[in-house]
Amino acid sequence: MSSRARKREPDAESDSIDDPRSSKRTRGNVSKGNPDPNHTDLLAGQGKLDSNGDLYWEISKARRLTISSFRGKTLVSIREYYEKDGHELPGKKGISLPIDQFSSLVRLLPHIETTLQNKGESIPRPQYDSDSKLTSENKECGDGSDDYSDDKDTRRNIEATSEDDSDE
Repeated sequence: MSSRARKREPDAESDSIDDPRSSKRTRGNVSKGNPDPNHTDLLAGQGKLDSNGDLYWEISKARRLTISSFRGKTLVSIREYYEKDGHELPGKKGISLPIDQFSSLVRLLPHIETTLQNKGESIPRPQYDSDSKLTSENKECGDGSDDYSDDKDTRRNIEATSEDDSDE
């Protein structure tokens, strides 16, 4: 039980811990200025670039979703960040998903949303078809994603295949 307490204690002090991996990773100066609110809304959909040149979106003040490459593989990372000496540094908490695992997560989202609705939680639905630039970029990347306007048909297909899999 004391090991659990030890694990949680450094997380609370992660702002003061000097992680050598983190300092190597962020050599550039990441400015955290206060742009005007209209500019922030514009960047929320497009993302921002970090000091490594990776595209990221802020989920909350301390959390980011980053798309990066490591050893030739593209990763989708959700990680906590903290500020030290004017630099945004990655914390210990987080996960990096390869594209196949991220795709599995995306396929599970309708089921997750349904479960949350059954528990009384409400989640806003994204409007994929409203931003044609994003859907055309996905087709260019060749990631196998279909046009998001067929979302209802896709959901029916997922439900049908998940029922078929349970019979086997």
